[in-house]
Amino acid sequence: MTATRARTRGVSPALWKRVTHARECRLGWDERPIIIQGEYKMGNFMIKIIKKAMWKKAILFTILFMAFYVLINFSGIGVAGLLKITGGANILDFEFGFTYEKAVDMLTALGTEGRAFYLAKILPLDFPFPFTYMLFFVGLISLLVKHTFCRKPFQFLLFIPVLTMLFDWIENIGIIVMLNNYPKLPEWTVSLSSISGILKNSFFVVNFVVIGILFVIFVYRFFFSDEERSSQAVQQHCRNACRMG
Repeated sequence: MTATRARTRGVSPALWKRVTHARECRLGWDERPIIIQGEYKMGNFMIKIIKKAMWKKAILFTILFMAFYVLINFSGIGVAGLLKITGGANILDFEFGFTYEKAVDMLTALGTEGRAFYLAKILPLDFPFPFTYMLFFVGLISLLVKHTFCRKPFQFLLFIPVLTMLFDWIENIGIIVMLNNYPKLPEWTVSLSSISGILKNSFFVVNFVVIGILFVIFVYRFFFSDEERSSQAVQQHCRNACRMG
């Protein structure tokens, strides 16, 4: 419906403009063209992810993430199994950074059997696990962005879970090198794992903050937005006008 047709239906052009903007925010990602000639290819890829975001995908990714979370933390081949072997000594992954001395002390506290378990059982799980929580975060963020914003560059929020996963993998690689070289740990691997762990944990928190902010905006716009109420009013007005003529 154009502004002229809006007038004929008794709807002011200003009100119709607000309704059109609200509709574009709901449908804009699905209809958004890809940037010409491959410019900003990563941004295009993120837009494609947002276009395909669906609630059922987000639910599937959540189930997958929770399954791996339980497996790696509470199963006999995860952290719970390691704690039984070590009597409570835990892994480096849970530390928010560590020094060389602390890394040596923690690996020593695991004992020979604990270090072997850490290397053979937990770390192999700790590579697919970051991938599952990356999917979980990407699924939720892309879905909320799709239904909350109709303008770029909000697709670049999807970089946050990807960076979280990458830093987790880098931390794991450093820990594998440390375990294979114990008790003489290469100092560069300790620094690399420590910094990567700090960044991983920081970005992990940022993911939840972003999701929380997006969810609040989504709820506000869905239940309290003037545009949403205007859209409903115009739709009802148009239905009444169609029945009358």
